[in-house]
Amino acid sequence: MLKNKYNILTGILFFVIPGISIAQTDLDSFLLADAKPAKVIATFKATRIVNAHSIETVRKGVLDFRISHHFGDVGGNSGGIHTLYGFDNASDIRFGFEYGVTDRLTAGFGRSKVMENLDFFLKYRLLQQTTDNSMPVSVTLFADMAVTPQINNAAYDEFANRFSYVYEALIARKFNERLSMQLMPLLLHRNYVANPNDNNDVFSVGVGGRFKITKRFSVLADYYYTFSSYLTPSNSFYAPIGVGVEIETGGHVFQMFFTNNAGIIENTYIANTRSSWGKGEFKIGFTISRDFALNKKKIKQQYN
Repeated sequence: MLKNKYNILTGILFFVIPGISIAQTDLDSFLLADAKPAKVIATFKATRIVNAHSIETVRKGVLDFRISHHFGDVGGNSGGIHTLYGFDNASDIRFGFEYGVTDRLTAGFGRSKVMENLDFFLKYRLLQQTTDNSMPVSVTLFADMAVTPQINNAAYDEFANRFSYVYEALIARKFNERLSMQLMPLLLHRNYVANPNDNNDVFSVGVGGRFKITKRFSVLADYYYTFSSYLTPSNSFYAPIGVGVEIETGGHVFQMFFTNNAGIIENTYIANTRSSWGKGEFKIGFTISRDFALNKKKIKQQYN
């Protein structure tokens, strides 16, 4: 019954969110342009902070192709000189595509090494901060579904056990030209958990930020705290923490960072981060993204 409830909820979100976007677009067309307060743009440079999604969506008609890579642990039992401080190993690799259905609505798909996950998501920009502070924050809604096609695992004899879901609200404010912060309440539901002490539903709250050093260079950080009596350091589970830098070069956005989570998508790293920063078990990672205009119109600069 619980699994069916989340399957139905996800189905509703995947059909309702695009409808909301279209309705909002129609409503906006009736409003006078000069009656609207100016909107705050470029809260973040890209659609990710480090591990977390940012409030940013892909511009309408643009396809964003991204490659994310997490190496192995720099230190700890699995790191050190014999693995070239993690460069010999790949904790996770993800290839993803994100398409701007409208300026407010993004649809995405990706494939990860961890659990061979295939993930599908929608992001909808519900509210956008304005320069006059009549709207003090930007809010984007995020819904994700991941399925693992792994074989030789008895747990997956029941097909529904292969699915997990993430529902998240991204609430951000750009305080000035340099500093942006984001709050991220999140619900993770897994149809199957291996340990009876674990919970199918996990609530987590994240915080992230970006500090702009120059026009093309910024520092980034994000962190999630999970409310669970089981997912604790005493059971070798740790909070995912990422810190890094971001460089824009033309149509490319390049991010390099350190993070202790192996998994790249929320479905894996929220409740399955097994490495500790305190033990040197953090990994070097990077993300490269490239935008392509599928409507053959010139891509306008999305982030400043």
